[in-house]
Amino acid sequence: MRKREKEALLIAFLKEKIKYEKLGDYILHLIQDDPSAPKNNFHTITYRIKEKQRFIQKIEQENKKLTHGEPPITVKNFKERMGDLLGIRLICLRLDDIKILEAYFHYLAEEDIFRFIKQPKQKRSFILPVDPGEENGCHDLRYGGYSSIHYQIALSESLAVPDEIKGLQVELQLRTILEEAWGEIDHKYRYAHTRSGTALPEFIHSGFYNLSAYLQAAAMQAEYLCRQVEMYSSDNRETHRDPDFLPFPGADKHKQDVAKSLSASLPIVQQNLADIFGFKLQERTLTYILKRFQEAGVQGQHKKTMDKILHHKRVEQFKTVFHEILTHKPFEDKNKRNIDVINAVNFALFHETQGPRLAIEGLRSILKHRKERSGW
Repeated sequence: MRKREKEALLIAFLKEKIKYEKLGDYILHLIQDDPSAPKNNFHTITYRIKEKQRFIQKIEQENKKLTHGEPPITVKNFKERMGDLLGIRLICLRLDDIKILEAYFHYLAEEDIFRFIKQPKQKRSFILPVDPGEENGCHDLRYGGYSSIHYQIALSESLAVPDEIKGLQVELQLRTILEEAWGEIDHKYRYAHTRSGTALPEFIHSGFYNLSAYLQAAAMQAEYLCRQVEMYSSDNRETHRDPDFLPFPGADKHKQDVAKSLSASLPIVQQNLADIFGFKLQERTLTYILKRFQEAGVQGQHKKTMDKILHHKRVEQFKTVFHEILTHKPFEDKNKRNIDVINAVNFALFHETQGPRLAIEGLRSILKHRKERSGW
């Protein structure tokens, strides 16, 4: 690639970089603030923007692979042709969490929040053992080529998001913490040096792949031990699942059954809350609120009870604290007002059970944390 072409690509990339950073922040907060997100099933969520040097290298590599008649990657089309300029990585502690998060991603697509540009892709480097639930915990290993799962997505066009991040592609990466460890070590020492032209002997390459096998075996042993702990626990389902996450298709069946039993009350709760806040809430927000009421022993489907918990003075108190911390009024931003209502309901329930002083201080703490995460 000529020097002028590289410079033009880098200038165009740097101009777009801040947009990808905004998109990364948006998706992180979307997942972290989503009451339906299975937060107990991922250990860390981070994002990264592709480095400048790697950006140019990747374009050169892709352009060398072009088939006859296929246009090259240029300044005009690199955003459409390169789907991994922004990578968001969710790291899990155990293999069983992968299934839950896969189901969650598909749920977000069904809810028209994400749209898949390409179907999930499994990167190949690890070996995949048989299921760790086998009797006596004997795990014969067989080659399966599993390392991490990559999704190429974009935000749904129906979402009310800034125009500058609409249509930008994102690579979602899903892996366990042991797979992450191997990936980081391999990338820094074997992959990076090989890519820069260092000819490493074969025993080093095979040694890194052997290391992947050891760590995958360790991941399977960890999964087996976790399942054993759950089996011996008096309440094994709740020890592994976040008690506040909302069920979605493909998630824990026990949680889904709970959601089914609550669904009959949703229309009544919807109307009661609409009367108080002036707008209709998303169904998963309603499910969360009804569940919170049941945990607190409150009959949320009864209008008198709802009016008692969320009476005018208490809601106004919430609005005052909200404005004090976030410097704008709650319930005005359509993208965040469901979260505002969740904060208001939790404040009201805490106010009812613990008194105003603790409720107000607790709300301030939550809103300050929310402000730090959102960059308000």
